[in-house]
Amino acid sequence: MTARLAFRVIFALVTVLLGTACGVRPTGVIGAGEPAVAQQAVPQTTVYLARGGRLVPVRRVAFPGAPQAALYDLWQSGATGDELAAGMWSPLMKIMVHDIRVRDGILTVEYERGGPMSRLLMAQIVCSGTAQPDIRRVRMAGWRYVGPGPDQQPEFDDQHPSFGWTVVVGRERKCSDYGKLMAP
Repeated sequence: MTARLAFRVIFALVTVLLGTACGVRPTGVIGAGEPAVAQQAVPQTTVYLARGGRLVPVRRVAFPGAPQAALYDLWQSGATGDELAAGMWSPLMKIMVHDIRVRDGILTVEYERGGPMSRLLMAQIVCSGTAQPDIRRVRMAGWRYVGPGPDQQPEFDDQHPSFGWTVVVGRERKCSDYGKLMAP
């Protein structure tokens, strides 16, 4: 008998609760200001361009987790239209870059060595490189083909260089080595 009474009480409570909930009226749209907009800060990094024989720092979009990407972007794209209009340019676009990689905090730039590299170009590469996270120094590795003849020059492969390719590896450098080339 008590189980039957408990069931009736519970059934009555559920019926009362359901019945009272049916009386809730919809409220419509409530104005609460502008819609939410997702905003995220775009990471920035510093690279260097040349103007008047000196280096000028400029801000660019960073590539988190790939510090060498800023140098690749600078080599591929050079100065933007606004930067060109301001008299800036990229000496880095004058050389053929084979590879840019980072290992143990050292950025190594492998390029095709056609002659002496200008001090301004070296400064741009070193200062732009060491401005990136986790890069302490920069090393240049200049490759040159000295084989039997230019018409017989094999494809370049820095991992397995074929006969005729030689490399000159420079010492590790940091941006402070080029302090006199910084714009005031």
